[in-house]
Amino acid sequence: MKKFVLAAAMAALSYCGSANAQEYSLRFSTSQVNPNEPIVKAMKTFSERVEKRSEGRIAITVMTGDQLGAQKKVNEMVMSGASLLSATDYGQLGQFVPDMSILAGPYVYPSLEATDRLFASDLYKELSGKLEAQGIKIIMPNGLFGYRHIISNKPVRNPADLAGVTIRVPSSPIMMATFGSYGARPTELPWGDVYNALQTGVVDAAEGPFGSIAGAKLNETRKVVSKTGHQIMFTAWVASSQFFNSLPEDLQKILLEEGQTIAKELTAMTLETDDAYAKQLADSGVEIVTDVDVPAFVEASRVAYDKVPNITPGIYDRVQKAMVE
Repeated sequence: MKKFVLAAAMAALSYCGSANAQEYSLRFSTSQVNPNEPIVKAMKTFSERVEKRSEGRIAITVMTGDQLGAQKKVNEMVMSGASLLSATDYGQLGQFVPDMSILAGPYVYPSLEATDRLFASDLYKELSGKLEAQGIKIIMPNGLFGYRHIISNKPVRNPADLAGVTIRVPSSPIMMATFGSYGARPTELPWGDVYNALQTGVVDAAEGPFGSIAGAKLNETRKVVSKTGHQIMFTAWVASSQFFNSLPEDLQKILLEEGQTIAKELTAMTLETDDAYAKQLADSGVEIVTDVDVPAFVEASRVAYDKVPNITPGIYDRVQKAMVE
């Protein structure tokens, strides 16, 4: 009997020890649902590494398909101090710091190499500092999400082809301004609603990277993808500033270091899989339009930067300068 009581006590102590080791529990939200998409794989890898390095003191559960709500709602929850991580982007974050919209602007990046200089610049530190003061801390700043293209029922070779077209865009001031400058009718919808919106005719077209288009099976509703490449989209992973600042320094360090590591890996994965997703779409019967007049889109896009509400005059030029210094 004594042996049984001793064994039970030891088991209880063991359980308490493991429970106490997990000091922080986070849910990690994304709009994407396909487990094979690079961003979902990267989120899971990041979560596993953080839990291992922290010896279980941080446990992260990946929640796909907007289970916690649309990105805008989740970002607002993060800002209010919720114990969440959000896989978001700079267009969405522009709702809190308008100047950040530039980082999700049309044709803003001359090359991926140039973006490395931007994200290491004093300007980026300034912008991310403003966001942190609003309550949102960037954990991972620059994982490549993909080059965005247009899916519709007809080829889009120049801005005139979008005149009067109702197109779904994310909740992003710069994206609304961009497609408005093309003469389209941009409509904000959560990513999880896009398939039904296309299927029912609520919108005529949508836009996104090849991986997201294939992952959401949008090719079942529309059969033409035009390679406009209007946006090089980076995902930024964010947490509550309040939550982050409450963590011990060693755990803060783990999150930031693993964020930097996974950013490079996500970018590499996205580049490696882009052509494969394009081929997958083509094999399913989608026409991939490549003879797009990109210079015409670039020219039409210029006015979008002046239409973003509350944007600081000259911020576009400062971003361009940061990429050549």
